[in-house]
Amino acid sequence: MRVILITLRLQKNLLITLDKLRKLFIFLLLILSCDFNTELNDNIIARVGDKTLSKKDLIDKLPKNINSDDSIIISNKIINNWALNQLLIDNAEINLSSEEVEKIEKISSDYYNDLLISTYKNKVASYNSDTLVLDDEISKYYDSNFENFLLYEDIIKGRYVRLNKNNFNLNEIKRRFRRFNEQDLTFFDSISLQLLNYSLNDSTWVNKDLFFNKIPVLKDEEIERIVKKTLYVVKEDSLDVYLIKINDFIDINDKAPLDYIYNRIEELIKNKKRVDFIKKFETETIENAKLEKNFEIIK
Repeated sequence: MRVILITLRLQKNLLITLDKLRKLFIFLLLILSCDFNTELNDNIIARVGDKTLSKKDLIDKLPKNINSDDSIIISNKIINNWALNQLLIDNAEINLSSEEVEKIEKISSDYYNDLLISTYKNKVASYNSDTLVLDDEISKYYDSNFENFLLYEDIIKGRYVRLNKNNFNLNEIKRRFRRFNEQDLTFFDSISLQLLNYSLNDSTWVNKDLFFNKIPVLKDEEIERIVKKTLYVVKEDSLDVYLIKINDFIDINDKAPLDYIYNRIEELIKNKKRVDFIKKFETETIENAKLEKNFEIIK
């Protein structure tokens, strides 16, 4: 009985393999031998009027690493979509007025020219514009434009740790969390796997809501009290302990601290330098063309 089952299984696998080989053969036949017109070149697999689709065009459109089953389906879809597009283009050219066609051609030409010019200017700027921004430049820009850098959110500096209340090292963790010197930071790195969640970078400004969203045990009024009084707090729920310490805060609509928007200002200055360089490049292009008698305004 076991021999019969094994034999049947082998026969089934053989049939599946033969079916896949048959489909692969059909696909290869489509790619290598498909001929819609005996006068067509062997590399052509589809034709609409005088427009043709080559084997290479089809292969380039096929996804990589597809199996034989999918390749046949996708190939037929690509060929049919290509044919439909060519037929619609032919019908559009016949049925649209010359004014409509000219309008489309102008839009296409303008878009192509804009894209060409933009790509060229960006390439020139990437090679030549000064992208180095000094700290002094950022500070001066900040001082001159501070009214544009008002906060649109409450921000804080703080840290928190969440851990299981049955942690064997809980008292030591509390002590080190509250003191939090360099040795304590190293200690927390060493026990990070014991912590369920944590944020210990308390020298960086962060969004207040994002910070406290990770501490669901606190109510809104508790959060306000902790923030305004920059408190150290220990809170518990049924399973976990939360250690929280706020070092500083700045309210919405106050002046944003420089270190909070440093990267933003750096990008603003880089972009200004790039724009200034492109303007200079455009002016020099015009002036050079005039000097070389390659451009003139005919009155």
